[in-house]
Formats: sequence, structure tokens, C-alpha cells
Amino acid sequence: MSKNTSKRPPAEKPAPGVKQTLAKPIESYTDPGQLRTLMQNARRMGREDIWRQAFDQLCSLEGASHEDPLDRAFYRTLAAYEELLTEKNRRATRASRTRLKLKSKGVVQCLEDWARSKEAPESFDLLVANGMVELTGEQLVLTYPDRFSAEAIAGATARLATLTRAVPAT
Repeated sequence: MSKNTSKRPPAEKPAPGVKQTLAKPIESYTDPGQLRTLMQNARRMGREDIWRQAFDQLCSLEGASHEDPLDRAFYRTLAAYEELLTEKNRRATRASRTRLKLKSKGVVQCLEDWARSKEAPESFDLLVANGMVELTGEQLVLTYPDRFSAEAIAGATARLATLTRAVPAT
């Protein structure tokens, strides 16, 4: 038997900056494991846009089973916070105190307490640091003001206003 000595040209890789298409739309993923793999690959390839879409889809899965839009949004926020904690700590990290409070007091009271607290909750700081202000509990309070006290709305407004003051004008 003789060896095949013909050489094949190496498979061409896309040029840097050329966008590759995904096998299926990110919105169609329903498996958290697949989304996390997609997020890792996107980061490795420097595709922050794909990472963010996969991150948003992963967070949306957390609250998908809830009927109430506020509950759905809260669980999305909680999932985002836990994913960022996991990334920061380099190991799976749950927001156990938040989950305990959620179990005993419910979504509305958790958000009330966050908005009315003098110090910003860790979730607020972590989400803001990662450019995800729209996922903060304070933003949820302002999105659903009819569900919260005037004090919670004022606290959420004040905390979010500190962000606009912190950004230098150009």
C-alpha cells in the first residue's frame, strides 16, 4: 500500500474582522449550558455583541416561567447578577441572601428594600459596572411604579440620577 502524498490546502479561516454567522439565532437557544458555551466562545473570539446577546437570552430563560411581567423581569435581573458574580468569582455563585429574602418576602418587597436602602446593593454596582443599568432593580422600580411606594420610587430615581452625574459631559 502506498501513502497518499497529495497535499490538501489548509482550510481557510475567515479574515480578522469578518463576521461569521451562527448556526441558529441566539433567541432560539433554550439550554443554559449551550448559551454559556456560546458566551465563552464569543469572548474567546472577541465578539462582545454575540456574548451580550447570549447573556441576555440566558437571563431571560430564568424568568420565562413566570406570568407576571415584574416577576419575569426580576428573575432576569437576578440571573444577570448571578452570572456576573460567577464570572467575577470564577466559580458558580448564587445570590443566596437575595434568594432567601425573595422566598420569605417576595419580589416587590425585595425591590422596595433595594430602592430604599441608603447604600447601593452589590447587584446594582456590579450590573452598572458591566454596562447593564437596564437590568438593575432600581430600573425595575421605575418601570413598574404602580407596584411600589413613593419612597422606593424616589430612592430608585435618586440612585439612577447619581449615574448621570458621574458621567462626564462631552
